[in-house]
Amino acid sequence: MLLMSDRIKRRHGIFKYTAVLLVCAIAVSFAQQAALASDPGVNHVLLAANPASEAAMKSAWALYTQHKYGAAAAAFEALMKNAAPSSRLYYFAALANRDAGHSLRAKQLFQYLIAQFPNTQEAMYSQKMIPAAGATPAAADDTGLPDIVRRSLPADVQAMLGTAAAKQAARQAMAQQAGNLAIVKKAEATGILNQKNTAEAAKRALTPPAPRKTGKDDHPFTAEDIAHDGAHGIDQSRYPNCWFECSMSALAQLPRGQKLIANMIRNGENGGYIVRFPNDGTEYKVSDAELSKTGVHDKAAWASILECAQTRKFPDNKGAEGATEDQSRLEVGLGCITGCKAEVIMPGTVSVDELSTFIGGAVKSQNPIVAGTWNAGHISSLPDIIVPLHAYTVIDFDPSKGLITIRNPHGQNAQLFDLESDPKHLEFEQLDDGVFKMSLGLFQKYFHSIARSFI
Repeated sequence: MLLMSDRIKRRHGIFKYTAVLLVCAIAVSFAQQAALASDPGVNHVLLAANPASEAAMKSAWALYTQHKYGAAAAAFEALMKNAAPSSRLYYFAALANRDAGHSLRAKQLFQYLIAQFPNTQEAMYSQKMIPAAGATPAAADDTGLPDIVRRSLPADVQAMLGTAAAKQAARQAMAQQAGNLAIVKKAEATGILNQKNTAEAAKRALTPPAPRKTGKDDHPFTAEDIAHDGAHGIDQSRYPNCWFECSMSALAQLPRGQKLIANMIRNGENGGYIVRFPNDGTEYKVSDAELSKTGVHDKAAWASILECAQTRKFPDNKGAEGATEDQSRLEVGLGCITGCKAEVIMPGTVSVDELSTFIGGAVKSQNPIVAGTWNAGHISSLPDIIVPLHAYTVIDFDPSKGLITIRNPHGQNAQLFDLESDPKHLEFEQLDDGVFKMSLGLFQKYFHSIARSFI
């Protein structure tokens, strides 16, 4: 930590704010890339039919995450010569070439991806990458903060940054954070970091935490707190744990589930939190430092705490298929968060009436229900309206219209879709925050399994 005058600390805590804001901005800026890198689709959709290619893919991506960009670029180039074409493969190859300094090759790959895979999430990101494939980072002001970050600060903090003492404190903070500052500038230059997500990061960073409760009731969150956020408190980003995040979203929107979540989290004796999942004798200690280190950052604080504990219980998703690896991740996720056994069916193997009864029973009785999609190959002939090999939350059902309301745990970072053949939205309708409506008929085609628990 750097020293500054007590007056500055007392008035606005500029060092704390700028440092925290910088870290939050980085997390937000790379949320979209991290979601791609961590999504189960990378390991299970891409090259799934070729184990050797899949292993090579993992090896190449490992080089990239170790910042060995030149080696990663070479590995992806070699893989592209032998593997089946894939939007993810070309996207990762383009990223590796860009960060290795091969801007022309990166631009070529981004352009190829856009042309050959126009309706994919990777194509959308590539559109943002191309204009600045060889651009230089944006200039910072005399405080050391990138312009996009400074513009996102509240007016009173911006005014404070106009003073000489605050500028000096901010410059010291930015010098301490030089490596992170370079990442933020690069994210801004490539279009990944924009005014909207930076403003959201600033708001989160500068919002003081809720006071901790003490005494007999040592739970920092109430059922009312959980209800206030509901399913929208969850924004999956960095970790490939949609199977858990969708179940947490399911509980968060239900009265009994909200009480369950509130009871899972206690205050730690020396700060931080203690999480205990239902029917799990292990207590997972989650410190503020660990939350920052892991990069877990859901919209709601309680969601971040639970997700952090989940990554401890299932490190690298170990155990996500059960102790003997004979369970679906939907079943394990619901079991972890509810403490109750899940019932699983395959939508394509039952009638529409049976599916309607299964979903309607859970929704009407206010019990959690989640669903998982097929891999890309299975639905390749269908319109692109869902994320393959991904888990979703069922949040409502209208049996009169046969429409299911579904939420993507990516939340505000979710990919948006449109079914052009259905302008009146009788079969599909995209809403906000990752929510959409889908007919039972389409659901049977796109989703391979659906699970519910009774809590």
